Amino acid sequence: MKFFNFFIGRFKSLVPAMQGTLFIIKNEKNTWIHLLASVFAIFLIFKLKLNYIESLFIFSAIFLVWVAEIFNSAIEYTLDFIHPEKNPQIKIIKDISAAGVLFSAVYALIVATIMIIATMSKPLY
Repeated sequence: MKFFNFFIGRFKSLVPAMQGTLFIIKNEKNTWIHLLASVFAIFLIFKLKLNYIESLFIFSAIFLVWVAEIFNSAIEYTLDFIHPEKNPQIKIIKDISAAGVLFSAVYALIVATIMIIATMSKPLY
């Protein structure tokens, strides 16, 4: 019974995380771009028959972008809650946070490009 209660407790702890994920997808425009890019990248993994190392790099890049976007949104919502008025210091913090998303997205694009080029240049025999 203890194990069952432990399992139920862990499952219940996932509910807020899923609610946060759904909130981000519903309310942040950029997450739709990330979602489409993620689906496309996963499609390419199967279409190009990438090996597990190549797939791991692409999945890691996908998750890096999602984590960066989620943290960026959390920072923006927190700052908007704390200080709803326009403020130059808060703008700098938001810009830096957005830069993290940009860098992770560029990294993901570089990884995907390298994997696709490497796969396309493999001999077909």
